[in-house]
Amino acid sequence: QQSVDRNHDLVRNVVFMGMGEPLNNYDNVVAACKGLVDCRRWNLRHERVTVSTVGVTPKIQKFTEDMPELALALSLHAPNQSARSAIVPAAKAYPIEGLIDALDNHMMSGFGNKKTSNTSNIVGGYSEEQRKSASKRKRAMIEYVMLEGETSSFECAHQLGKLCENRRLIVNLIPYNQTDVKDKLRCPPREHIEKFQDIVRSYGSFCYIRKTMGADIAGACGQLVVEKEQNSSSRPVADDIEDIGRSGKGDNEKGGKTSNKVARKSESSSLADELSRKGSETDCGGCSAEIEAWIKPLAIATALAAGAFAISTIFILTKRKRC
Repeated sequence: QQSVDRNHDLVRNVVFMGMGEPLNNYDNVVAACKGLVDCRRWNLRHERVTVSTVGVTPKIQKFTEDMPELALALSLHAPNQSARSAIVPAAKAYPIEGLIDALDNHMMSGFGNKKTSNTSNIVGGYSEEQRKSASKRKRAMIEYVMLEGETSSFECAHQLGKLCENRRLIVNLIPYNQTDVKDKLRCPPREHIEKFQDIVRSYGSFCYIRKTMGADIAGACGQLVVEKEQNSSSRPVADDIEDIGRSGKGDNEKGGKTSNKVARKSESSSLADELSRKGSETDCGGCSAEIEAWIKPLAIATALAAGAFAISTIFILTKRKRC
């Protein structure tokens, strides 16, 4: 039990992300969330559990009713309906304005009495003081992948800023981690992302650039890749992990059969074979001489140890007889 308690203490944050749409598995996700915040089980603070969604408006509203104290993240990726529909297929069913309102209502749940004053500090029916208080209790976040092209333009930065203006939503700009997939997507330069961030911040939103880790070993977010072995002599290309076991157009163009293996496993095997080969070529040539050099000293040491043991035994037996 003590070991389990220590392991629980090591878990501080839980995020439902990268596993399919959580809200389409609603009952199981909510049950898991309840277990995570249950004081008799994992006992996590409510704001430490985050559910990320691509944006299913009715499910977001239901989630607000059932789990109002948990954090919620919306994978937005574009600030207007047409641009978002082009890169997020599910966006066609749910208008972007309704998603932002649902996200905002989730953050402000618990403040049932809206202020209806027409003063300038009222946004969405809530005062600035109410929003400050709500942001201290939980987080409502927008995830925005930075891709070269329309969605990372400064015009889109202004649109994103206006969409979140004075709502105290947290905007996370996520630099795209490039892979060798057929769609050659790229991340804008760091200077461009920082300028984009400044524009969004100018509208009163909290905007941060997500730190990328693991890109040097293809282990960053979105970089679970495999190496496709081809019969040709061309350099292997990296595919998405989801493509394992699927036959694509590129696999059959030359009639050749291809197999997918995890890149790390392939590289490790090659490295092991290379080391084994080099070891057999360079090390074994001198191993006999090294062994022979050690045989004589070891034989002498063994003889001395045996002699000392025999003398000690005779001495002890003689002493016993005298006694």
